[in-house]
Amino acid sequence: MNIKKLITIIMFCFFTTVIYANKIEMYSSVNKTSVALNETLQLTISITGDSKSLPYFSSPTLKDFNTYGSSQSKSMSIINGQITNTVSYIYTLSPKKEGEYEIPSFKLDYDGQTYETEPIKISVSKAQTVSSVSVQNTQIPQQKQSSQVYNFDTSKAVFVESKVDKKTAYINEKIIYTFSLYTSVNLLSNPSYQAPSFIGFFTGNTTQNNYRTQINGRNYVVTEVSTELYPQQEGNIKIDKSMLAVSIEDFSKNYDDFFASFFRRSKTVELVTDEINVKVLKVPQNISMVGNFKMSATVDKKDKKENEPFDLKITISGDGNIKTIQEPEIMLSDNLKKYETSEKIIKQGEKETGKEFTTLIMPLSAGEGEIKILSQKYFDMQTKQIKILPAKNIKVKILEDLSVKKSSDTINNNMIQSKEILDYGNTNNQPNINLSFFIKVYNFIKRPVLWIILGSLIILYILIILIIKYVDYVNKDQQKLKNKKAYRKSKKYFQKAKKTKNATEFYECMYKGLLEYFASVVGQSADGLTAYKIRKELEEKAVNSELIKQIENIIDECSVVLYSQNSTNNNENLKDFYNKTFDVLKKLDI
Repeated sequence: MNIKKLITIIMFCFFTTVIYANKIEMYSSVNKTSVALNETLQLTISITGDSKSLPYFSSPTLKDFNTYGSSQSKSMSIINGQITNTVSYIYTLSPKKEGEYEIPSFKLDYDGQTYETEPIKISVSKAQTVSSVSVQNTQIPQQKQSSQVYNFDTSKAVFVESKVDKKTAYINEKIIYTFSLYTSVNLLSNPSYQAPSFIGFFTGNTTQNNYRTQINGRNYVVTEVSTELYPQQEGNIKIDKSMLAVSIEDFSKNYDDFFASFFRRSKTVELVTDEINVKVLKVPQNISMVGNFKMSATVDKKDKKENEPFDLKITISGDGNIKTIQEPEIMLSDNLKKYETSEKIIKQGEKETGKEFTTLIMPLSAGEGEIKILSQKYFDMQTKQIKILPAKNIKVKILEDLSVKKSSDTINNNMIQSKEILDYGNTNNQPNINLSFFIKVYNFIKRPVLWIILGSLIILYILIILIIKYVDYVNKDQQKLKNKKAYRKSKKYFQKAKKTKNATEFYECMYKGLLEYFASVVGQSADGLTAYKIRKELEEKAVNSELIKQIENIIDECSVVLYSQNSTNNNENLKDFYNKTFDVLKKLDI
């Protein structure tokens, strides 16, 4: 690619980035596109752009889905001084009926432009069983069984029950639904468990527990499957029956004989629990948080500097539905600026105990700054009352950044002097020249990030020029480079030959140096390379036959001296042979 075109593309991308820095992006996504009627899915609508001004997105209305709750997830990134933040609106949806549906596109009008997401197709199937937990095949140890087990009534030997920890609850209050399997005989297969559809509830975590108990003198192994439920609508909600099919040992009288101890007969038992009705009460209007909570707030340090950002951390923890916790509203003094907030769930083991909100605060000017966290209402399920998390005030001391002030004073003085000069020359009572445009340009070009980017582009330009020149050099004279490599590999032998006064050692070093040199030139190993092979390779490369003959004579002369052990050559002959060899090598052009 032409270097001028490359630089043009880079500069275009840079200035395009600067021009569109204030634009935003909007997109939507779901965590799954296939969902059962008794399941939920999450719809996420994300808005990304300049953190100085992100628009608010109101909750969508979906005719084919129930919206059971919403939350926000916020994140921020700072790259080369440019702050970009993302706000994600997360909605929990539950389908109303089976079929193929579409989550429509969402529109947002902002700064004279309309942003729109893509529609998403959702497939809704019939209600499914809870498949994440399988009831284990648990057997009673043989030493605890006796001959009386053969006379057991199977309706009593295996049974199931279901229960909830509370039959009256408020919207979004956690209810634990527990299905229990009691068995006093061996199971011959894994039970097939079909959970209720849980329509009208948002389902949470599912856990399993195993233990032993005794009922009416009979020992049972108990397997419990517990599911967290969060009611989402007011009124009486019915939890359907749970069903379980299992194969057990058949101890009927027909097989109560000698052979029963050798052959086990199986029998399939289908077990069904009762339906459960739950009364769901409405939470007071405009109250979304349900539980018993407390709030704390801290900053990383109390003394700050101008333009030195710091984190404000707000933690809301307690018992109840942690998912309903919302970010409290924050008010700041004029010398502080709030950027976006990120949040995370606090856990103790597997239990969710609260949420932590981290907000970036930027000090704008020196003085005392104040952060006011407004009070927040929640509904206490234990006392059945509305309670308030009290407001909190945090004061911070903002120190003056002297280096910035000095630079700012210099700029202001220069601007004032420029304006005075222009005013002095205005003798015709013409309107003064408006310097605001030039001031804005000056403030833009003085940004360090701009000069860092421009400096990087200049360095990149120089590197590209050097690389192109190097590639041109290599392509122009590839063989010279190859011959240089060949000479470097054989250089130690030629240098040693030049220094020695022993004829045998001289010709041995020259011979090895020539083999290494031509091995690199023809692209072969020096091991096994002979004068004959060198001649053949040079002939294929169309080297002058006379030059090939001279090279053969040089190699043959080295061989004759080495194999005849003739060491009578004087130093003058050795020097002439050395010079003759390199005269021939210089003529070699392949």
